[in-house]
Amino acid sequence: MKITKIISFFLAGALLTGLSGCAEKADADVLMREAKANASAIQNCNATIDSTLTFTANNKQYTFKTGSSSVYWAKPFAIKSTQTSLLGGVTGSSVSYTVTDSDGVWFYSNTGSGWQKTSAESVAATPLEQIDILRLLSNVSGQKYVRETSINSQKVHKIELTFQSEVLRSIIENIVTATGMAQGSRTIVQTLLDSAPAIYGYCYVDEASSQIVRVELDATEAVGAIFRNIDGSGVKVNISKCEINGNIADIGKAPAVTLPADAANAQTVQAAG
Repeated sequence: MKITKIISFFLAGALLTGLSGCAEKADADVLMREAKANASAIQNCNATIDSTLTFTANNKQYTFKTGSSSVYWAKPFAIKSTQTSLLGGVTGSSVSYTVTDSDGVWFYSNTGSGWQKTSAESVAATPLEQIDILRLLSNVSGQKYVRETSINSQKVHKIELTFQSEVLRSIIENIVTATGMAQGSRTIVQTLLDSAPAIYGYCYVDEASSQIVRVELDATEAVGAIFRNIDGSGVKVNISKCEINGNIADIGKAPAVTLPADAANAQTVQAAG
């Protein structure tokens, strides 16, 4: 009888240990550190980013939408970027290239009057600086593991990110400019950023490769809180949507970036500024 009780005790202990091991969450700090290191070593990939900002100010609605689809190559450094926009009811689109040749690194753009070529020697070529959605990570101040899940049948780790208010700078600038709230003030944008509440988003890391495959930021509530808490403003701003989402795919399998034949003879112009 005593032997049976002892065996039962050890079996119960082993079961509890196993259950506690299953319940233990992965370390978000370790996952993100490894994922960022892997992202910095990307040789080529496809990447997208989409941003939507919709708000009303004094009963007038404003919508800002931008999208970008890029092909990135590290060696030789090259990028093809296709941009779309909806700003103030006006739609736009453009394609640009950054290409390395024997004379250096060049940026090619077509504004509608033909291709232009500008030196891009000073441009940082790393994935963390050139892939738009990865640049958001420079504003992350903390992370917390959420759970395992899947995206398009791909097993991923879902990690909650805490962002610094700086991630909202361009969004706040757009709102302040569109509504005329600045009225010559040089500090209003920073003042509004300083009043921002906690800002959260998500990062999805592929379980097999430890590569970042998606980043999401829904700042609707945070930006709404910023403008609800303004004292003495003559402009009432209501935020209905403020989101930034992006994906990284085809890592190591992206198509080559090839400069169009009609861009090869582009006129060289001096970079602005």
